[in-house]
Amino acid sequence: MLKIASIVHGICLSLLIGMVEGIDQAVNPTLVGRLKLSPTELDKIKLLSQDSDWTFDYFASDFHNYSPGGVVNANAATFPATIGNGMTMSWLTLGPCAMLPPHYHPRASNYVVAVEGTTETFMTLENGARLVRTILTPGKMTIFPTGSLHTMQNTGRFRCENATLVSALSSEDAGTHNVANGLFGLPSEILAAAFGDSPVATQFAALAQNIPAVGTGASEGSSECMRRCEGGPSF
Repeated sequence: MLKIASIVHGICLSLLIGMVEGIDQAVNPTLVGRLKLSPTELDKIKLLSQDSDWTFDYFASDFHNYSPGGVVNANAATFPATIGNGMTMSWLTLGPCAMLPPHYHPRASNYVVAVEGTTETFMTLENGARLVRTILTPGKMTIFPTGSLHTMQNTGRFRCENATLVSALSSEDAGTHNVANGLFGLPSEILAAAFGDSPVATQFAALAQNIPAVGTGASEGSSECMRRCEGGPSF
């Protein structure tokens, strides 16, 4: 339990220093709109008239990196062919100790399977639900139900290596809401009341200023992991 508490504490601290889940911009808003209004699938295919319209290259995205990492989504915004098919497929990359900050998807459940490395995940579904912790190694999968608060970190447990995962969401427009950005976007007096008017409420303005703008999707993880990996991989 102490180990879990330490990791969760590190994750909370990272909210103030890392980049948060990226926002996807529509590559062709006009086409997206026309596809959504198409009466039949045949009409959609006519709009997606080139073979290239049916291929998505994850590695071509600027979000594909391991420094510290990134999330590349094939969804309604980035890959219009997904419209009407009810799924987003994402490629997740996490450098040593990198993490995805706590967030939730308001319109989709999330299946995540590890391809390489060791990734530790935490999830809580709702008030009263216990904290679910999993360790994903290649071939292992976990599920984050719709609206559940979750986070994951490349623990670098054995070699401080990179971690790669594939994520499937049950909507082509799943949405992502990062907890830190949403929480500190509320009026300060509301936040203070939610924290029981604790003296720490006087620091909310400063904390909010330290939360970075939306980036590639990943951030540096817990200080404990970072210290352990400072010397590089231990083969």
